[in-house]
Amino acid sequence: KVLDSQSSAEAGNAKQLHEDELKRAALFAAVLAAPLLILEMVPMLLPGGMALRDQLIPHSAMIALGFVLATIIQFGPGLRFYRAGLPALLGGSPDMNSLVMLGSTAAYGYSLVATFIPQVLPPGTRNVYYESSATIIAIILVGRWLEARSKGRTGDAIRGLLNLQAKTARVERDGAFVELP
Repeated sequence: KVLDSQSSAEAGNAKQLHEDELKRAALFAAVLAAPLLILEMVPMLLPGGMALRDQLIPHSAMIALGFVLATIIQFGPGLRFYRAGLPALLGGSPDMNSLVMLGSTAAYGYSLVATFIPQVLPPGTRNVYYESSATIIAIILVGRWLEARSKGRTGDAIRGLLNLQAKTARVERDGAFVELP
């Protein structure tokens, strides 16, 4: 029983460390992706918003900001998707990591081409999608963190219920009540 409780405690600690690491990665990615998402998407909701944004922030500054923040997210918190997704994809059994890796890399890679060698793209298609690559990673990480947190709480609740289980039972035997394990 001592070994069981010790291994259970170690597993709980490992789960907590994993949850804490996911939380840090998710919050880091979300904080860096938020300005990109806000600067790219909110102006589209407002009449004349894009023109106003373009007057306030030079196009080259928007692209530079997008490149820097998306690169940090892609190869910082997003590196986990390459480490897990690429081997799964190459092994012929792609998973969610492969999907996130492909989606974020497509947006990021296209944006790199549009940023650094736009002449290879047809006119009118030289848009950047740095906010998409960054947001994909941030949203998936937030989802994974919330999932890990939920699983941890569910496990705690189940352990609490198991602790409420009766250790003994009173059983009637030959007209007398006997307490049995």
